[in-house]
Amino acid sequence: MNSIDLIFAPESAAVVGASNDPTKWGAGIFARILNSPLAKKLYPVNSKNAIVQGVKAYPSIKDLPEPVDFAAIVVPYPYIPQVIRECAEKGVKTALIITAGLSETGEEGSRIEREIVSIAHNAGMRLVGPNCMGHFNTANNFSTLRMNIPIQQGKIGVISQSGGFAMHILMCGMDIGVGFSKFVSVGNEADLHFEDFLEYMGQDKETKVITGYIEGLRKGREFFKLAKEISKEKPIVVVKVGKTEAGAQAARSHTSAIAGSDMVYDAMFKQSGVIRVNEVEELFDVASALLRQPLPKGNRIGILTGGGGFGCIASDACEESGLKVALLSKETIRKLNTVLSDRWPHGNPVDMVATGTDVVYKCLWPLLEDENIDAVLIVGGIGMASTYPLLNVNNAKTLLQQADNPLSALDYTQQLLKKLQDEELASIDKLSEYMDKYQKPVIISTYVNEATKASPVFEKLKNIGVFIYPTPERAVKVLGHLYEYSRYRNNL
Repeated sequence: MNSIDLIFAPESAAVVGASNDPTKWGAGIFARILNSPLAKKLYPVNSKNAIVQGVKAYPSIKDLPEPVDFAAIVVPYPYIPQVIRECAEKGVKTALIITAGLSETGEEGSRIEREIVSIAHNAGMRLVGPNCMGHFNTANNFSTLRMNIPIQQGKIGVISQSGGFAMHILMCGMDIGVGFSKFVSVGNEADLHFEDFLEYMGQDKETKVITGYIEGLRKGREFFKLAKEISKEKPIVVVKVGKTEAGAQAARSHTSAIAGSDMVYDAMFKQSGVIRVNEVEELFDVASALLRQPLPKGNRIGILTGGGGFGCIASDACEESGLKVALLSKETIRKLNTVLSDRWPHGNPVDMVATGTDVVYKCLWPLLEDENIDAVLIVGGIGMASTYPLLNVNNAKTLLQQADNPLSALDYTQQLLKKLQDEELASIDKLSEYMDKYQKPVIISTYVNEATKASPVFEKLKNIGVFIYPTPERAVKVLGHLYEYSRYRNNL
């Protein structure tokens, strides 16, 4: 088992600075570690308390009854060299240092970092951090995050050079509904670097898409070499900050990262198949699509919408993203004529002219079958039954007070909406089959409220790996990235 395996899946672990005070980082981290069923032996280290969260504590790491695979360190920075020295003497294999105040603060902090790395390497110990937020592995529920947030297990791995911002990264992913495999905040990268975890996640069977937040790469050549190989099989999606001089300066003061020329980074990402995005929301928009969506063979997009305005917005967004609004085949137009009223514009975008949600899928199948189309964008019309006010019993009774038999009318309405929902669930099964059969991505944009999120339709779409994006512009950006990544893979 290599060092990074021990960081994500230790059988024994200690928390130096473990605490009973819920306001302390050491309390939250030890509470998280206690929840892991994999770690068989857990040791709190606290010089003042004999018992921490119901577990026998030890005054120092050297007092533990045995060496441990992993130690999380949460003590003030002046004590870090002493703690690392004691870890080395005890035979601790790996450690993660939460503590800040080292190389990001100047030369004295850099000197301390060099000292702790030298101590660790002489003992064969590897370090994550310092100045990081922690890490987790959803496969075994092992986590050193301070906060107890309900992270869903999934296939997206995250490597972040920011500690505090990492929580925003995770929350954005959770908001869109994705699950995670592994996460690590690398902090100042005094020892283990972004590239070490990139290589690890490239080989990790639990991770299907790798995402990253980058302020500056200390091992740019190694990153390029690794990314070029990994991206042939596994997508890499990154946010790279520091585009401006002000941003680069902020990165240096944050994690002592060297931002470097943005043009050089941009060229490196393109040549190695790395998908670069501008925002964290875009990061997970793209990563979620890459979990399931087929890569388009070309850039010809079919647009299906319930209103002409959305079609115009989507068309503009397609052109700005290097995509083309496809020319429908005569056969597709003939098929759509059998579904839509004469008022539809008989072209792409396919405006369903507010015909109703029951025709959305009937229009979708011809678009997926059309050889002139490489991908389909749907704006609105999906999961709409869950937003109808009549699904709320109290609203329905009010609306039906004037009916001869309100309860019978209500029952009929509920049955009708249940029928529409069941039909849509069956259509989603067919959608999954069509995506595989024709190897075309289907990207959906529609307004999502809490009723939609709670609906079986939303859940089923998420289960087959089809996520809903809130605006047509965000959805089209996803299609643009899928197309560019497809071009890269096809040109290998």
